[in-house]
Amino acid sequence: MTLGAVPFRHTKVIHLIRHGQGFHNVAGHKDPTQYLSFDWEDAHLTEFGWQQAEALHRHIQNLPEQLQIDLVVSSPLTRTLETATGVFACQAWSDDSQGIPLMREQSGHQDRQAKRQAMSTAGCPPLIAHELCREHLGRHPCDKRQTLSHYKKQFPAVDFSLIETEEDELWGPDFREEKDQIKARGLKFMQWLMTRPEQRIAVVSHSSFLFFTMANFGLHTSALIQGELHRWYENCEMRTIVLSDDAGSGTVDPLWFPGGHQLQREGAKPPRENYEPPENAEPPEVVVPPEAPKT
Repeated sequence: MTLGAVPFRHTKVIHLIRHGQGFHNVAGHKDPTQYLSFDWEDAHLTEFGWQQAEALHRHIQNLPEQLQIDLVVSSPLTRTLETATGVFACQAWSDDSQGIPLMREQSGHQDRQAKRQAMSTAGCPPLIAHELCREHLGRHPCDKRQTLSHYKKQFPAVDFSLIETEEDELWGPDFREEKDQIKARGLKFMQWLMTRPEQRIAVVSHSSFLFFTMANFGLHTSALIQGELHRWYENCEMRTIVLSDDAGSGTVDPLWFPGGHQLQREGAKPPRENYEPPENAEPPEVVVPPEAPKT
């Protein structure tokens, strides 16, 4: 057994979720050349994909202890936004509901879009879209983003403030992102997660992105740990990791209590970054284990 310890405030709990089955997955499984077809541009979830998302929703609801999620971060593509809706939305939206819908009604179209009612934000964590966790960029139209205006109209309650351009300027038909580029983008995304104030974050993304992002981690761990981190993600699979920053750039620990000889009426202050013990503090006792008997 190999143990490690990191102060709580330098960690985050991250729930990694791949989107449910999309129409492009069905077509590409039958014929891989279909991934090059614009018929599946920014593909929607199939009916089965929605059922997968709703099954994960039930799984989360039925856990012995309530799953606390402070924020959901999603790729801005349709299938991930739909998956986030299916997993985390708790009730339907109607004209009588308060506020704007998380997702507007979908009329449905055979082999293109599943019919779905509008969903409410009630009971749903805040949801923000981020381009860094998009799928493998280039060549495959299923991974091409639509206009920002389109998503804002269909998913009114999603925060799209981090999407900087109306048109998709990251995808192109004549190039394919290198694997090392995905890994670097994934590492940048995980570093961004560590800067967030939220402690428990769900990420809804894509198979290649999650696979190559996780390839950055656990390289010096056991085969068991590497096997869990570096396994391909199934549709709508959720795995949970603890992300830690050994460099120590975490946020304030809400569980920390200062102790000591003085009570603070206004609440405790966070620990100082460069803490120095008092001059009169006694050094900790060093216990030297006895030598093993010679045989």
